[in-house]
Amino acid sequence: MSPVQFRVPREFVCVQGDDAESYLQSQLSNQIAGQSVRSSRWSLLLDPTGKLVAVVRVTRFEDTVFVLDTEPGFGDAVVARLNRFKIRVKADIQSLDWQCIALRGIDARSTAESLGRVPSEGLIVDAWWGGDNSVDLVGAAVAEVPGLALCSAAEFDALRVAAGWPLAGTDFAAGCIPAETALVRVAVSFTKGCYPGQELVERMDSRAVTAPHTLRLVVDAGYSVGDSIVDGAVVTSVGGGKAIVRAKRDAAELGEPLGPA
Repeated sequence: MSPVQFRVPREFVCVQGDDAESYLQSQLSNQIAGQSVRSSRWSLLLDPTGKLVAVVRVTRFEDTVFVLDTEPGFGDAVVARLNRFKIRVKADIQSLDWQCIALRGIDARSTAESLGRVPSEGLIVDAWWGGDNSVDLVGAAVAEVPGLALCSAAEFDALRVAAGWPLAGTDFAAGCIPAETALVRVAVSFTKGCYPGQELVERMDSRAVTAPHTLRLVVDAGYSVGDSIVDGAVVTSVGGGKAIVRAKRDAAELGEPLGPA
């Protein structure tokens, strides 16, 4: 099946300056120092107590220019949180008016890479759990791909749920602990230096503590968002024959954990 495309609403933040790399390294949960130009990775932005501010995708656009993108409604919080600890740091942090078109399906990456105009106008970045079937085109002006089918918002969300990718503001909320996002494995480095909120993340990992609530992927049995199912698990997303549920820590037998297939 040829990939489909969908214009995804995302909010973008630019961090630019001589200290951009070192400052982001000190503030984000993932390894930023040494990140290659035009590469991207997921990270968590936490408050000092370890509670989630936002999930961000960090793209190194140029050597001293980083672009962070996040879910709608989280951009201002990202700017405010990063500016909060910016003392004697040579970096400018501000919202950025960029766009995002998602390509999903077999050979999505090769389809994107065949578009010679994209690298000059923006970037091809990894999406969801990564791989060749899930990429985004991001940039100041990203046009729809000619000849590629458009999908609706509902169809795109069904693809997301079927892939088991959790959405901030839908499957978990700001203020939760990192382990409740199901994204620690792709958004946290346990070998980097200190960052605000690290103590909670490291303590739970070293002690193998399960979060009070976890996200699980189950087969959709006619569920609707908000339904309470077995063991008090609550449905947060439905689509593509699957459902994402927020379950209590003792529901380890329910469905499967979210993650790459």
